[in-house]
Amino acid sequence: MQRPSAFYRLILIALLCLSWGFATGSDVRGLANAHEIPQQASTTSLKRGGDDSLVRSGYEVIELGECTVHIHPRQVGNVPQVLFERLDRDLSEVRSWLRVEPKKRPLVFVEYGRSAFLEALQHLQIAEVPRWVPALALPAKGIALIDLEYLIRNPGEGLTTVRHELVHLVLGESGAKVPRWVHEGLAQSLARQIPDPSKRREVALFARRGGLVPIHQMDQHLPKSHDRATTLYAVSVLFIEWTRQRFGEDFHARVLQRCGSNISWQQAFTEEAGLNPEAAFNLWQTSFGAQVLWPGILLDLLTSWKSIAILVIVAALVQGIRRRRALRRMRQQEEEEESQLWHSQKFPTSDGPNTKD
Repeated sequence: MQRPSAFYRLILIALLCLSWGFATGSDVRGLANAHEIPQQASTTSLKRGGDDSLVRSGYEVIELGECTVHIHPRQVGNVPQVLFERLDRDLSEVRSWLRVEPKKRPLVFVEYGRSAFLEALQHLQIAEVPRWVPALALPAKGIALIDLEYLIRNPGEGLTTVRHELVHLVLGESGAKVPRWVHEGLAQSLARQIPDPSKRREVALFARRGGLVPIHQMDQHLPKSHDRATTLYAVSVLFIEWTRQRFGEDFHARVLQRCGSNISWQQAFTEEAGLNPEAAFNLWQTSFGAQVLWPGILLDLLTSWKSIAILVIVAALVQGIRRRRALRRMRQQEEEEESQLWHSQKFPTSDGPNTKD
């Protein structure tokens, strides 16, 4: 029996190594960052505030330049200094970009781990959120809640998530009644949480068929599941990005400034854009769905793990077929040689030596 060729053995070994690397890489990076980031933590330069009615028993209040942080004393040393710096800087930048004047200091609760995160939710009388939510904001109350463990294990995504939640707080400070999808779209846009090419193509396929959730109905669908929310969030941010390109980078700041007691966000959008949000969304959906998609879709198919698995299976099947054919040819050749030798006069027969040769 023939063994699989060296080429196929190398492919199988490489796939096993890659799959192991993807499965363990995030954990390894997370553990490394968990050791590196806390070493940067320092609170010596921070002004600590007094008691607050929202502070849980035994928690400390740390006054930053733009907000107030509530944290358990045992976790203060684990907080990376970059978090405090980003809280102040991001709040200032987002307020400047949206032209929102602060009305009160936001409260940021920093909790370590899922259990502490859920306890904080209970303390704030907030319903439990899905496990895939590492942070959240309550714009009406000016409160943000952050899972420090997630931030340490995923420093890049964690800080981006923090900025995302701060955008929600600033939109709450604006006083405008902004639709939920606008909240999510602007938060992702300003945090640069732009969908990857594969997700963009998925949205474009829906847009091409006119199958996207209408903009005025989107708030009713956010979120029912992680996958569903991810797709709708992608639609929100892609539309927001389009409005920034079409109507100007400061378009949404101008819309917020127009909002008031007598002017809704939809009216302000219409006055600034010259068309209502529904018409703008339909225009974007048509243009976004008209892009050429087949090269990217083909690339997705070729690079997806399912496609690779199918190719490996096909390669194994082809190798098996070739091996069986080779064995069949070998048997046929052996039978032919044996038949020729049996009838040959140069070799002994079953009756003894051949005396004719």
